[in-house]
Amino acid sequence: MNLTTLAKVKTLLELSETDWDGLINELIGAVSERCASYCNRDFENKSRVEYQDGGGRYLYLRGLPVVGSISSIYGSDTWEWSSGDLIDAGEYYLHASGMVGYRYGAWPYGPKALKVTYTGGYFVFDAGPKPPEGYNPPPDGLEMAARTQVAYDFNRRKDVGLESVSFPDGTIQKVSSGEFLPSVKAVLNRYRIRPHG
Repeated sequence: MNLTTLAKVKTLLELSETDWDGLINELIGAVSERCASYCNRDFENKSRVEYQDGGGRYLYLRGLPVVGSISSIYGSDTWEWSSGDLIDAGEYYLHASGMVGYRYGAWPYGPKALKVTYTGGYFVFDAGPKPPEGYNPPPDGLEMAARTQVAYDFNRRKDVGLESVSFPDGTIQKVSSGEFLPSVKAVLNRYRIRPHG
């Protein structure tokens, strides 16, 4: 899922011609993929099935934000979901942070023995004048971070890999060469899901 749009990137770049649209679209896809990988999550809104470990106090869902409620949670030590135990919705609760708590302490069952079905993630950007009800695009900060990184990558297209420039007077100018600009990484850290377990 792309975290920004061609029109928004071109506005930031103050670019009106269409000669670079193909490259910018490729950069949008690549930067969006890098952002998702860094954040350990898939940002797209869709129905999801995750297999979680029992034994802990919380389950940590990866498709945030959760839309509505959790459809179902099944538990089975044998991974035979048709004969698994449906865990009653009254036995767990969903935190806004995407953690699912078990009301009776630690979740039952063993490794990857909880099957969680839910819908989560952000909607793709709607180009229409009136977005559908419940429309939830990526937050403005996340979109702007992706847009900024795409614009930076576009502007650096002719000096890929350059880390510093020496001038005749002996001064050296350092150029950011990491995967993300520091300001972009700071924003992504707010959406990052750290591995648990």
